[in-house]
Amino acid sequence: MSSAWCPPRIRFAAVAVVLSVPLFAACAPASGDPIPVSAAAADVAESYNDADVRFSQEMIPHHQQTIQMAELVATRTSNEYVLTVSEHLIDDERTEIRQMSAWLTAWKKPIPEENAKSTHSMPGMLSQQQMATMARQSGDEFDRTWLTLLSTHLGHGITMVEAVQGKGQHKPTLDLAGKLITGQRQQIAEIATHLD
Repeated sequence: MSSAWCPPRIRFAAVAVVLSVPLFAACAPASGDPIPVSAAAADVAESYNDADVRFSQEMIPHHQQTIQMAELVATRTSNEYVLTVSEHLIDDERTEIRQMSAWLTAWKKPIPEENAKSTHSMPGMLSQQQMATMARQSGDEFDRTWLTLLSTHLGHGITMVEAVQGKGQHKPTLDLAGKLITGQRQQIAEIATHLD
């Protein structure tokens, strides 16, 4: 599946913001770009199995919650690193949701509803209480909570990716999974440096 606050343990070097940007490039096409029709048609022509379907059906809600987390940022912090991360997450994960939704539509499989209450109980999803806690916070407190929960959330996403890599057969899904696991591992490592 991607930002004021100055406690002594957290670093805000401007270079960190610059270095964070390439990590998101591995996760999706250029921000907000639609999936080309020819590419979508080629994707559908590839064979798939239940693991590929399950991946998209579970990753879409996971991405939707990542976007919900990112949308909390703009009005709660002036931390440049947190703002930058959130902006990239919104653009990249919306693009990936469109891609996975196109596959499910072509396979005649249900597309998960946005904000469905049942998705909070899925493995790797933040609870409604955790989301509500973040929504009440601001400044330094919000930044630390947001980065900590985002790291956990991305870690669960990696587990989902690893599952499809072992069982899936739809090449475009496996390609996306490979990009996600690389990007999310790098993002988690980078977040850790801001929480040291």
